[in-house]
Amino acid sequence: MMIAGISLLLAVVGSTLVLISNTRDSFDVLVNERAVRSAAADLFSLIQDAESGQRGYMLTSDAKFLTPYKEATKDVAEAVDNLVSLTKARPKYKALVDPIPSQINAKLNEMATTLTLAADGKTAEAMAIVRDGHGQNLMNTLRRQLQAIIDLSDANIHDSIKRQVAGSDQMKWIMIGAAVAIIAILIISILIIRQYIHSINDAHEEVQKFNTALEMRVEERTQDLVRANQEVQRFAYIVTHDLRAPLVNIMGFTTELENSLTMMQNYVLADGAPLSPDDIARAREAAAEDVPEALRFIRSSTSKMDGLINAILKISRDGRRQLKPEMVDIRAIAENSVNSLKHLIDAADGEVQISPSPLHAVNDRLSLEQIFTNLVDNAIKYRSPQRPLKISVTTKRVGGFIEATVEDNGRGISEADHERVFELFRRAGQQNQTGDGIGLAHVRSLARNLGGDISVRSELGKGSAFTLTVPADLSVVLRRVGV
Repeated sequence: MMIAGISLLLAVVGSTLVLISNTRDSFDVLVNERAVRSAAADLFSLIQDAESGQRGYMLTSDAKFLTPYKEATKDVAEAVDNLVSLTKARPKYKALVDPIPSQINAKLNEMATTLTLAADGKTAEAMAIVRDGHGQNLMNTLRRQLQAIIDLSDANIHDSIKRQVAGSDQMKWIMIGAAVAIIAILIISILIIRQYIHSINDAHEEVQKFNTALEMRVEERTQDLVRANQEVQRFAYIVTHDLRAPLVNIMGFTTELENSLTMMQNYVLADGAPLSPDDIARAREAAAEDVPEALRFIRSSTSKMDGLINAILKISRDGRRQLKPEMVDIRAIAENSVNSLKHLIDAADGEVQISPSPLHAVNDRLSLEQIFTNLVDNAIKYRSPQRPLKISVTTKRVGGFIEATVEDNGRGISEADHERVFELFRRAGQQNQTGDGIGLAHVRSLARNLGGDISVRSELGKGSAFTLTVPADLSVVLRRVGV
């Protein structure tokens, strides 16, 4: 039975290592493909910016339109080199990427020629080059090729994700099979022991105790998995919802750009045909107001998406950082966090009280410092303007856990939002403070990574009390889970 168990364990470990290696390879492909996609999109965006500056200057002779043109053309060469570098070892991209440098140069030459003519007062010659359609054909070709690169990258990303999901499913079934086999081996072993050693009552009692402890562990882990699954589902919904909002804005203002482009094309590509004053006015309005406004909102939305993605990465890094259990004084950590924010507390004419007695525990210092700093900072940020700020930090030991409560007399949280405030990108109450809604989500992630949790007790208009619960000895928890 021992040989069978060892063989099974080795098989599980071997299969797990293979799956982990495959997952790592898929992840590397995913990262590279995302970089390729981003490089292609950035390159086309630069060409579009340059062309917008070119058209704006030719239409208005206003030198301010040369600013986006110069900024874009300055970065084009680097963007092309980046795209070529990312795809040079990827044969599938070769046919799509190879023509791009020469086409980019042709487009840049076309724009430079028209701007030089326009600057010399030869606007008619410049407009004739534009009406010739060569520049537009180059732009359309670049758009098709870069979109083909993006589409191929998206397909590769989709395939990589499918491989990762398949690997996860395989891992799950391997673990289930291993668990079933281990339980079967355990049962057989117990039957053999009971058959041949009935007289050893002590051994029988030990086996029973072992079974009881195992069932309790399985129940605890099952509850943890259920909670984790619920959090993953909630997190997926929140992330999808919040990331979709800026995408909708981008799509909407892209349509605005298309409409503005149509109006400007009617003016620029009239080929000498008479234009109504209304057509000219609409084209000028599109170039002067609609296009800059749409670009501004698109940049704002992409910036918002970048902030959301960075927040998600920050939360994900909590679970990957290696915890370092050491002997710490919880009270001293809380005091250091308060001192780091003392300038803000003094500015708010605030008062802070901290438990007078030291409370030692074996835990991760950095995580605790981040938790206390976030909680105290929130108390300062959401103080009530009707009364002076008061914060109290109390600590105590409860069995094998440490409880630390940060209480304030701020504006409080409504009962309906007690759980919502711990969700990523979710904020409660009046939104008159800067922030992305990740502070308390980060705190809960840190607390649960330590094997603990955090809860809130609050009444609207009266204040809030956040209670952190963490193990008194983190090293025992880490050994229990095999870290």
